[in-house]
Amino acid sequence: MGITMWSRLRSPWLLHFNTGGCNGCDIEVLAALTPRYDLER
Repeated sequence: MGITMWSRLRSPWLLHFNTGGCNGCDIEVLAALTPRYDLER
């Protein structure tokens, strides 16, 4: 299995749609992707 196939199977994919609001969800999603709260660990 190559590195591309491994990363597709093992890495979470995240898609976020901003449907208009206070941007609180945008800030929380981006905060979850920082190294302190790494979702892949």
